[in-house]
Order: sequence, then C-alpha cells, then structure tokens
Amino acid sequence: MTSGNAALKPGKTTATKQRRKQSYAALRAVRHPLRDRLPVETAVQFGAQLPTIVRGVYYDGWKPAETPVKMSNEEFFARVRSGFPYAGEGGSERLVRTVLKSLERHVSAGEWKHLKSRVPNSFAALLP
Repeated sequence: MTSGNAALKPGKTTATKQRRKQSYAALRAVRHPLRDRLPVETAVQFGAQLPTIVRGVYYDGWKPAETPVKMSNEEFFARVRSGFPYAGEGGSERLVRTVLKSLERHVSAGEWKHLKSRVPNSFAALLP
C-alpha cells in the first residue's frame, strides 16, 4: 500500500511540468513581439540585462534586419495569443502585464525607462 503523499506525487510532478511549460510559453509569447517591436539597439540593450537562460529564448529566431515591426496593441495581443496556446484568466492583456512586470525585475530602472521611451505611448501604458 502506498501513502497518500506518494500517490499524489506523480500528479503533482505533472502539474508542475505543465505550469513550467505554460510559464515558458508565456515568456516567449510576450518577449518575441516586444523584441520585434523595438529598434535593434534598444532590443540588444534590453536583452543584455536579462538572465542568461531568458536571454537565449529572447534572441531565439530574431531577425534584426526585419525590425522594428510596427504593430498596434491589438496586433501585439494577437501575436501573443498565437504564441500562447493555453487559456488564461484575464486574457492576453493580463498575460502581457504579468510577463512585463516579471521582466522589469531583471533590468535596471534606467533601461526600463529607456524601453518605455522607445515604444508608442499606447503600448508604454501597458508597461509597469
């Protein structure tokens, strides 16, 4: 006979893996359109301050010659939705705000201020 904790552990491990997959997908879904929206120099300065593992995902698939990509907030949210295949409470805007708040903790206040100055005011309003 197995104990209750042992019986629950496999489910917990699966749930933990699922949360990690969702977190990774959320970071990727928000960071890529953010990166693509920025001028190359700003994108590089911002990326340089990210933790190494996050930086790798940030640069994955980037084509600097094709940036910056002009997009409305609606187009930005559509790109986020297409990159995040999970249902989330609060929709794309909440996901974007959550990921951006997390990213803010990894860069200097000066870099965050610079980032905000390099995006349209309507998008800057989403940034913490």
